[in-house]
Amino acid sequence: MRARTGMMLVLTLLTANPAWSQTANGRPRLGDHQFVSTDLVPDAFVRTYVRSDVGAALAGTIHYPPVVVAGDTLQALDGSLSYARLDAEYQQKLRDWVAVRFAYGLRSRLGTRPSSLVSEGVTLASGLEFGWLARLHESRKTALAASLAVSSQYITVVDVKQFAEDVANHVPDARLIDLVPTVRTEAGLRLAWAISRLFGTTVVGEGSYGESPHRRDADSWEYNAGASVDFDGHAAWDIPLGVALAFRQTSIPSWTTEGSGNSSETVLRLAYNAKPDLLVAVDLLGVFNRENTRTVSVWAGGASFSMRYYF
Repeated sequence: MRARTGMMLVLTLLTANPAWSQTANGRPRLGDHQFVSTDLVPDAFVRTYVRSDVGAALAGTIHYPPVVVAGDTLQALDGSLSYARLDAEYQQKLRDWVAVRFAYGLRSRLGTRPSSLVSEGVTLASGLEFGWLARLHESRKTALAASLAVSSQYITVVDVKQFAEDVANHVPDARLIDLVPTVRTEAGLRLAWAISRLFGTTVVGEGSYGESPHRRDADSWEYNAGASVDFDGHAAWDIPLGVALAFRQTSIPSWTTEGSGNSSETVLRLAYNAKPDLLVAVDLLGVFNRENTRTVSVWAGGASFSMRYYF
């Protein structure tokens, strides 16, 4: 981890522009279209900005299968799950073609009823990310950028059910609370296209390699892909409203350390976009998460509040 971070910091010093000059400020624009960026699908533009968002989602009634403890089958009651997140990011443009960014993320997942609290426990994931964004190509209608990042994350798991099973089965060193550290390297491409004056789209594809969130697994390759379509109501009707629909799928567990297959998130963003350097948005969230204890994916719906300022 130290070697990776040191290499990234050296690259920062080598490419830094002492004047910190910027020829393009404000929200991203291609041609006549000004994009409505989302937090779920990052944009493909070298800009200086700071952003933050906070949100929560709630899953409805979840049916749990019977639990086997020390050979006895116990019928589990229905429960529910809640999700919460907090994100902050700062990106600084070093030159016209490259930017460096720092991000912090916090995720929590816990059962909100006694049955789900016992079955699901509590998962808290927090981490830092340091990365680069480099412009590869830009024309009047399209922009292509490459991203590179190193992330360090700690996942804290409180698993009541597993702890009870381990105690009943006389497993040595049974733990109620487990801390799983992970370090991963990520790289990918981002493409932005101004379809027209009113519509734009962004596509992101990333691959990552590093320590698995599953304590018993070796290092793994994972992927992350997403796309968004945005509409500029300010350009259409002179109304300070931007709308964006974004979707992202990942093979990296975002809310649990269990090997649960792919998970996906959907966001419908309603943003105030009257100012060229500020975006204030309310996001309607949808989270789909599959876990090994169930054959049906868990769906959670919620909302988040986001602010992004360009300077």
